[in-house]
Amino acid sequence: MTDQELIDQLKKGNENCLQQLYQHMGMVKSWVGQNNGNEDDALDVFQEAIIVFYKNVMAGNYELRSKISTYLFEISKRQWLNQLNRRKKYENRQSEVGVSQEGHESISPEITRKGPNLREYLEKALTKIGEPCKSVLEATIFLGMRMEDIAERFNYSSARSASQQKLRCLQKLRGEVSYDVIIRLKQP
Repeated sequence: MTDQELIDQLKKGNENCLQQLYQHMGMVKSWVGQNNGNEDDALDVFQEAIIVFYKNVMAGNYELRSKISTYLFEISKRQWLNQLNRRKKYENRQSEVGVSQEGHESISPEITRKGPNLREYLEKALTKIGEPCKSVLEATIFLGMRMEDIAERFNYSSARSASQQKLRCLQKLRGEVSYDVIIRLKQP
């Protein structure tokens, strides 16, 4: 199926053709592997890229200027670089706050500002999406656990199943979060 045929099929409502996009994952897997990631990381960012692609096609915001594989690679690359930056910031924050061997904060920074802040807003959103999503996202995003470990911890059949669950949970979380609100919130 050509790129244009795939786009036409999506616009007709045939979401099954999205499976064809996984043939392009090899280059993402290779690039993520060369940049401090593993196969699960590559799968995560590639699945997120497919969601972005799908949403853009359905909203009429995608123009076929290059191959779909190139588009997916660029989105995946950007997603992975953003994730690496978030991990680095989180690690820096953890070293500033002080983390015990068990992974719990040994001291908790006191929030002295009045009014809602980003941490409270995100905690409420995570609570709204419920379990197991809250725990899965906390384990993957904040603790940086590998998908194999997530699968074992939450009794998923495989790392791929855990990755798919994470993706569904991220979609639920995005439904609860307003970026306009986040921008206006006070930082702790």
